[in-house]
Amino acid sequence: MEDKERNGKQAIRSEMTRIRNGLAEEERRAWSLAASGHAAAYLEARSVEAFMAYVSFRSELDLSSLIEWGWEKELEVIVPKCNTADRTMTLYRLKNWNQLKPGEYGIMEPDPLAAEELNPKRMPQVVFVPGIAFDLNGGRMGYGGGYYDRFAAKLHDAGGAANRVQWIGASFEAQLVEELMLEPHDIRMNGILTQRQLYLTI
Repeated sequence: MEDKERNGKQAIRSEMTRIRNGLAEEERRAWSLAASGHAAAYLEARSVEAFMAYVSFRSELDLSSLIEWGWEKELEVIVPKCNTADRTMTLYRLKNWNQLKPGEYGIMEPDPLAAEELNPKRMPQVVFVPGIAFDLNGGRMGYGGGYYDRFAAKLHDAGGAANRVQWIGASFEAQLVEELMLEPHDIRMNGILTQRQLYLTI
């Protein structure tokens, strides 16, 4: 990646982080509940039995109420654990909040001693993906670690499974931009979830 492009991405990340951090905590809480409601309606309409969500960190859109809704509906709620050595993710089925512990980045992640590692043959039907910016063409700008892109590539190499998963970016409306320049390895979202609605893209 050229320095100019790298610096441009970093500038967008810095600006969007500033914007997201500037949202009032009360607004973030109310908007997270609204977004989780839209997500639950989407999952229910499609009779989804297994979905993957993230545990929010700092000012991210919080999907806690969606996770709890999944437990109430007895769905398979899947949460990733980041492996910093190779920047991959291991998936776990999460049944309660007590199965989490702080990970490498201070983010709450599944505790391997408490949570059940997902059978590699079992995949979520829908994956909710965090990010710093999204566009309504399905573009996503992540945090630079490449964890979700590697996860999607792994599914693709396993026989095209990535194409059967619905990838839903999750953010506040304030994180939407007109257009993001994607690289060949960047996964494109099938939809973008915000407090306003779930926008279907591809």
